[in-house]
Amino acid sequence: MMSKNGKKVISPNIEKYITPLALAIFIMDDGGWTKSGVRIATNNFKLEEVQLLAEIFKRKYNLDCTARRAETIGQYSLYITSSSVPSLRNLILPYLHISMYYKLGV
Repeated sequence: MMSKNGKKVISPNIEKYITPLALAIFIMDDGGWTKSGVRIATNNFKLEEVQLLAEIFKRKYNLDCTARRAETIGQYSLYITSSSVPSLRNLILPYLHISMYYKLGV
């Protein structure tokens, strides 16, 4: 979603749109496998917005997430912890293109 000044923003009502398919698309586009779990590049969003996503993922799908500072000052990435990766795989693998399985360490 874009704000009036052309910046990307996460709407407070986004929760109803976060489905397993939407999460799969988000990870296919901006996700990546790391030793500590799955990182989603949310660098263009404010910390509060990244934390909102983490809360939604926990509430809806019981995925443990953290917002971590990216290399660039003032930017944050969302990490789905390694302990939640098996649940994440069960949730989104049916929607993930096979060429994107590597993003979940498969």
